[in-house]
Amino acid sequence: MHTPLTVPPSGKQYHISFADYRAVVVEIGAGIRALERNERSVLESYDEAAICDGAHGANLVPWPNRVFGGGYRFMGQDYRLPLTEPEAGNAIHGLIRWLPFWATHLTQTSVTLESVLHPTPWYPFLLRVRFGYELSSNGLVVTTEVLNQGTQACPVAIGHHPYLSPGNDQTIDSALFSTSANQVRPRPERSEAADTHLEQPEVVGDRVLDTTFAFPAAARNRRGWARLTGTDHHTVELWTDQNYRYLQIFSGDTLPDRRRRKAMAVEPMTAPPNALQSGQDLLVLQPQETLETQWGVGLL
Repeated sequence: MHTPLTVPPSGKQYHISFADYRAVVVEIGAGIRALERNERSVLESYDEAAICDGAHGANLVPWPNRVFGGGYRFMGQDYRLPLTEPEAGNAIHGLIRWLPFWATHLTQTSVTLESVLHPTPWYPFLLRVRFGYELSSNGLVVTTEVLNQGTQACPVAIGHHPYLSPGNDQTIDSALFSTSANQVRPRPERSEAADTHLEQPEVVGDRVLDTTFAFPAAARNRRGWARLTGTDHHTVELWTDQNYRYLQIFSGDTLPDRRRRKAMAVEPMTAPPNALQSGQDLLVLQPQETLETQWGVGLL
């Protein structure tokens, strides 16, 4: 009798490697399930037999973060998004996290996956979305392409949800963290300390962060960066191109106990939270127009 084949919750697993780097990219959402160097976690992973939790490694299109209340207006038309954060009444992290993707290119060191986001009553636009992952001696580079395949203009913002690891079996409390995104943007429903700037490495300690940082306008033509150094003295460095104007920094305090404060989410975003509603830094793609972005991460 044959044992039935089991399919992981995140779908097909694409394993790529270069020298001492290993990564696993998945079919569902084209997310990153694992990234390590010499068996040391660079990004916190989740188990192959588990459903992705806490948006670990997820891609966030056509908006990152939240749309408060789920409503937005575009070109004179009002839309209501599904409230995917029901306890807070928000729409969170876009529409592709659970969408199947297919591989269009696969080598030992790289994989490209793409899918189509078809029109719905809450987002009646047609997007082709492609993610390219490539490993080198510098780590992982992620290239995102979003193409408006429809016949009308559409609103788009892009985000990603990697968790930087302080080292296997460590917590972020003793780690050092810094970022060039040094302008804090308070969330509308809460007030943040005005001095929560982290340009110089500081011990995370008991800081509780779910905070949006913006790159200063004067630095937007340069790479943005964030660094987390564990007690093993290795540093995970994440960088972004100029399309990413914001980072959401999340210390993981609301995750389940087994995950809590085990990694620091550093989320590159082309627009801030609530961009579909506010319009701030929201890109309007014309028919057949493409947005291409890049970010990367490695272990120093």
